Amino acid sequence: MKKLLLGSTALVVGGLMAAPAMAADPIKVGVGGYYTFYAVAGGISSSYATNGTSTQYKGLFFQQEGEIHFVGQTKLDNGTSVGVNVELEAWNPNAGATGSVATIDEAFLFAFGDWGRVEFGSRDAASYRMYYGAPSALIGYGAIQHNHNVANAMSSTFNKAYFHSTTATNTAAWQDTQRINYFTPRFQGLQIGVGYTPKINTPSGSIYGSTGLATGPGGLGSGGFGACGFAGASNVGQCAINDYAYQDGFDIGANYLNKFGDVTVAAYGSFAYAAFNPGYNALATSASQITGSNLAAWTMWAAGLQFGYKGITLGGSIGYDNQGMGSNYYTGVDNATRFASAGIMYETGPWQMSFMWMGAINSNGNGSNTVQSIASGTNAATLNGSGGAAGTFAGTPGVNSTVFGGSYALAFGAETANKFELGANYALGPGVKLTGGAFINNQSGPSNAVTGNTWAILMGMDVRF
Repeated sequence: MKKLLLGSTALVVGGLMAAPAMAADPIKVGVGGYYTFYAVAGGISSSYATNGTSTQYKGLFFQQEGEIHFVGQTKLDNGTSVGVNVELEAWNPNAGATGSVATIDEAFLFAFGDWGRVEFGSRDAASYRMYYGAPSALIGYGAIQHNHNVANAMSSTFNKAYFHSTTATNTAAWQDTQRINYFTPRFQGLQIGVGYTPKINTPSGSIYGSTGLATGPGGLGSGGFGACGFAGASNVGQCAINDYAYQDGFDIGANYLNKFGDVTVAAYGSFAYAAFNPGYNALATSASQITGSNLAAWTMWAAGLQFGYKGITLGGSIGYDNQGMGSNYYTGVDNATRFASAGIMYETGPWQMSFMWMGAINSNGNGSNTVQSIASGTNAATLNGSGGAAGTFAGTPGVNSTVFGGSYALAFGAETANKFELGANYALGPGVKLTGGAFINNQSGPSNAVTGNTWAILMGMDVRF
């Protein structure tokens, strides 16, 4: 069983504020990182609109993702170690709304000692990284390593449950925001981590689905530099508090590790909350009096358990995420996703093999749009109520609204997503692994916008340096 956190002890803030001490040696920066490549063969279901237009997807392609890490640290005379970590993307991420490319992933300062560990900067939340649950040998996939995904582009965007069929841990949508994390020393197997981030802006389509909701001052994506709460290393100090975004994100997590004879045990629990700023002006993407969809304070939690015995690791987890949405004004039904995962892994010599399931269900109180048409050769969809041939939602709910009745009414019923994953890797040498596997995933729900399925076989290599 491998720990997600590097080191079980680190430093409390008080240790940093001790009497001045000169480091024995200046910080020297080393280079590390990883690179993962896959050849993928499979089938992705086509997307169809009600007017007969469609988009088909090629079933053979390549995936690659990697980072180059620049890490340096020094140990002060008072026993405190202080360092810096900057992670350079080794590939070109999605250019995002501004046309810029995010070249830096995480960038943060850290310090640790006998008192715990503290981190400042662009970093994953403490409770995210403390996860223990379903194990996976398919590198870059699994319940926490969701660097790669393969799915129908339409349903993975509009199905609100899809996001948590790719990740089972806490605060996954808050990754890399500017924050502070603190981890206690591990005592009797128990460690606690807490974190705080001032702003969160995450307009992910797979989180809000086709509700028309979006947060903040505009499209962010990986190129949204200059926007407060952007998920990446940034230097923004003029953050509005009425920008229809989330603020004061707090998370807490704990894990417990122990060994009883040949049996290892790992338990995990976490909770997170962020307030929502509705602003002072009308903003249709924040709350709609027509459809009843609205954004609200963000709450989520996750818990997991893992057992190991002579090379066998068995684990699973459950969780809840309201995805920053409130209950629909008119249906009274929430838009929260409940998710779970379970898996088993066997390790012997250089081999790791695993089987894992992840599933999620969203209550869908806001309803699902229907795809009326698709632009040729693209995923650009015209949805009912979004204009064009489909018209525009209008009227008074409960009286003559086109949202809940008529030709273009929303479809209601749960949205679901499931993934079954088989993985294996073989260590060729230090830091070099052959990896591969197969998976099936499907999304289902009450409309053509949220339904799709995919199967794939993967073969590749993972290099750590």
